[in-house]
Amino acid sequence: MNGHSLGHDDINHAEIAEKADAILDKFGITEPVVDAVRIANGLGFKVKEITMPPRYFDVAGFYNNKDKTIYVQASDKPWRKLFTVAHEIGHNVLGHKNYEVLFRVQNKDQRYSEVEREANSFAASLLMPNWMLNRYLDAYGLTKKDYREMAKIFGVSEKAMEPILLYLK
Repeated sequence: MNGHSLGHDDINHAEIAEKADAILDKFGITEPVVDAVRIANGLGFKVKEITMPPRYFDVAGFYNNKDKTIYVQASDKPWRKLFTVAHEIGHNVLGHKNYEVLFRVQNKDQRYSEVEREANSFAASLLMPNWMLNRYLDAYGLTKKDYREMAKIFGVSEKAMEPILLYLK
């Protein structure tokens, strides 16, 4: 299986990973940190950092289909901005077109909708593809328990990397 499968769900992670791999191939990206902003720009999107209004304090970012712009929270950590841009690219690549503005909100308590889980899977596959993870684990003599070091190499959060390595084939 090529895709990241975090437990049992109804998302086709392998198919999503193939789409992420096609994007990486199109842009000639073979090493971390994956430059999601360059990918977004190459796909015709602008990326802008903004300060979200107070009532949207928990919004990491959103995509505005009218102006083809991905907006990210300026005060977020670099790894969260990276994941947000990759997530919003995922909505587009996966054909989630039934929206004008789509918000990416950190969801701690509830189950994400199917389109949000698909976009998360895409972002994980784009930023941490299995083939790249395996290559770096081998190159540096690391194991799946070395998620902290791998998170630094890939420019993602430890929270994102740990489960990906746990289920890595």
